[in-house]
Amino acid sequence: MHPTLTIAQRAAQAAAKVILRNIDRLDQLTVSEKGRHDFVSEVDVQAEREIVKVLRKTYPDHAILAEESGAAGESDYQWIIDPLDGTTNFLHGHPQFAISIALKVRGRLESALIHDPLRQETYAAARGEGATLNDRRIRVKPAAGLDGALLGTGF
Repeated sequence: MHPTLTIAQRAAQAAAKVILRNIDRLDQLTVSEKGRHDFVSEVDVQAEREIVKVLRKTYPDHAILAEESGAAGESDYQWIIDPLDGTTNFLHGHPQFAISIALKVRGRLESALIHDPLRQETYAAARGEGATLNDRRIRVKPAAGLDGALLGTGF
């Protein structure tokens, strides 16, 4: 695994602990609405804090662009973080949500990781190295069109 993905995975695991610790107390969480159908909970904020803490420990000079706290720092290296991708699903008890972390180098995405804390599935990819699911290589099936394809939407 690419070294930056190893750290991203460590950060995602720290965030997953926060998310899983709160999954049975959804009715007690502090939640606010950033915009129409765009929510933020205390879990988003706490999970983001954990991710940033792990990333800063290894890469203190890298910039960060995080969904809840915004942009911090300037560097050729920028981490992009969504600590609870699917907050609305999470808040409704729907088990489709994940932690998303990516690294941009000089404006180009170089590595990314999606971690599903409920299924313990981690998808990772690095430029030129392919993609994995739980450290096992994955591939896209060849398809000439939409026939036989599986599509998902966010609405």
